Amino acid sequence: MSSNTVLLRFDEVSYKYGDKKVILDEASFSVRAHTKITIMGQNGAGKSTIFKMITGDLKPQEGKINLVPGNSIAIAKQVIPREQYELTVTEYFETAFPEKDYKMPQKIEKVMEEVDLRVPVDKKIKELSGGQQARLLLAQAIIQEPDILLLDEPTNNLDDT
Repeated sequence: MSSNTVLLRFDEVSYKYGDKKVILDEASFSVRAHTKITIMGQNGAGKSTIFKMITGDLKPQEGKINLVPGNSIAIAKQVIPREQYELTVTEYFETAFPEKDYKMPQKIEKVMEEVDLRVPVDKKIKELSGGQQARLLLAQAIIQEPDILLLDEPTNNLDDT
């Protein structure tokens, strides 16, 4: 895929919560293949709303979002859902894939090294520290090797081991 290929485009996208809270007002931007962008802003500025629009969880009230078909998206969320706390590290990684991957052990070893996470793969998530859980969230998104990787506050708790 050429680095000039546009993977994602927001064309005059608007979104507001309720009658008053305007989050986006005719926002336009594009993201090309093999690029890295940062969306920064204060809490409540609309970063998570943009992510939800990219993943299709929210639809724009005005404007259009163009996402090239066939591109995969992964998101590193801010917290692990409580219902997944009983899963082992391996089981948690497996939730990222619809089918069994027989190369999972090798993929897990590689991605855990990438995010500097050193825990036994049979350890339950509830036994991990906040920092380890933050690294696990990041690793679970990276292991999917998506075309678009969304990181929602990926540095939260990383200083905690």
